[in-house]
Amino acid sequence: MLKKLMLAIILISGAASASDCFDRAGRDYQIDPDLLRAVAITESSGRSNAMNIVSSERYAVGMMQIHSNNFPHLSEFGITPGNLYADSCLNIYTGAYYLAIAFKRWGYNWRAVGAYNAGFKETRRQDLRRNEYARKVWKHYRGIKVNNSHVQEKR
Repeated sequence: MLKKLMLAIILISGAASASDCFDRAGRDYQIDPDLLRAVAITESSGRSNAMNIVSSERYAVGMMQIHSNNFPHLSEFGITPGNLYADSCLNIYTGAYYLAIAFKRWGYNWRAVGAYNAGFKETRRQDLRRNEYARKVWKHYRGIKVNNSHVQEKR
């Protein structure tokens, strides 16, 4: 099932705008698209060409800053770092995939959002990192929602 979904993502990803991809990934993974947008803003300021290089073995690519720790798993689906960097839609879908894993594990809550960046390790330090990250995402999410409500009022 998962492999079929990832294959479908690869086949459809090149033809859509990033905005459409947030909406589609949100629908497909049952995550608020604005939450995905907030993660992208937190991770990369919404830049599709973002690259965060710590070393040749540790780096993150694209709008959702998919980390190199995930590349072995993603390679099972034929997804490469180059694909994630070149294809914003694939990057967004992949970020949604990992956020959905966090929600499945810990429920649809801010702790799971924090795990997107800080992982699942149960230590005080990681819990603080999850909380800090979730606060950043929440701030962007709130801003998106406020902006959307202003747009709706103008219509």
